[in-house]
Amino acid sequence: MEDTTGFVVERLHGAAPILTKIESHPWEGRVAFNPACALLTEREWIDQLLKALPLDANLREELRRRAALVCLLYRAQGSATSSYDHTRSSVGLAILSPDLEPLARVDHPVILPQEPYENLGVEDPRITRIGDRYVMSYTAYASGPQKNHVRIAIASSTNFMRWTKHGVLDAPFNTLDNKNGMLFEPARSGPLLMLHRPMEGTDAMMIHWAEGDAIQGRWRDRGVLLRPIPDPEFRDVWLGGGAPPLLLEDGRYLVLYHIGKRRADGTREYDLGLALLDPRAREPIVRRLEPLLRPQTTFETVGDAGLGVNNVVFVCGAYFWNGDLYFPYAGADTCVLAARIPRAALETFV
Repeated sequence: MEDTTGFVVERLHGAAPILTKIESHPWEGRVAFNPACALLTEREWIDQLLKALPLDANLREELRRRAALVCLLYRAQGSATSSYDHTRSSVGLAILSPDLEPLARVDHPVILPQEPYENLGVEDPRITRIGDRYVMSYTAYASGPQKNHVRIAIASSTNFMRWTKHGVLDAPFNTLDNKNGMLFEPARSGPLLMLHRPMEGTDAMMIHWAEGDAIQGRWRDRGVLLRPIPDPEFRDVWLGGGAPPLLLEDGRYLVLYHIGKRRADGTREYDLGLALLDPRAREPIVRRLEPLLRPQTTFETVGDAGLGVNNVVFVCGAYFWNGDLYFPYAGADTCVLAARIPRAALETFV
């Protein structure tokens, strides 16, 4: 663990949410949180997105004039209606500027829990560009005869509106309860890499990594990548991946992750951590910094009263813009907030 004194994490927009529930939408009338994100700077990707989005002509033209857009794919929950149970999580889509100012929002889900392996919800998306498509890894929550199951599932898209589901990840480590799966930004050579976090079995509740030759091929576990560091304030500590690892120019990766903690009285807190990873090295974790961010503001410490989740900051995506690191993040499993780490602070870490 490193001293975070002087390491700057800026809460943007006055620490107010950039995205919240819409009560008139049954599918997101309760909470909107845990956002994945992708920065689009290439004209081809922006045009494909705008062609698919259900927008009026004026807004479409306004977005077309922008040099870059951010796609935000977030987890949403609402209420049960006579025709559909929206307490099950689905995935919504919003469009933002690179500095995370909201610009547009789709009024229906882009992914619903419609398959048997996800019949209780599609949760916590992460997205990574792999070649000519964006691949989403997400938590598929399903009912089972003895107990419910949690697995990593995969979908892909070229326009963020229409997603093709590819089922659960083909991996021995995905036969047990597992979540927080996310693909590394691909390097120029070598296998594809992924983070995951088994919830049971050997070395559970730690960040593992895995490799594969194709998204829909067989994945091989590489074992534990990050182990939790005990904290005297808490009874136990666990880890999980946050944003898909971001490739740096020198071949190393920047990894944002979450740190779950439980006090003796049972109350929990979720913080963020930051690691520098060199997959080519014998000891791949070069540096780690904990905590990078702890819940402090009202929107981070007090969540939806009915769900009762408080004291959480949680990240599912990040990107570089003008040298700074931007990341939308969830506050108390209820809303989406925004943060930035300036280039100068990053340079002291990498």
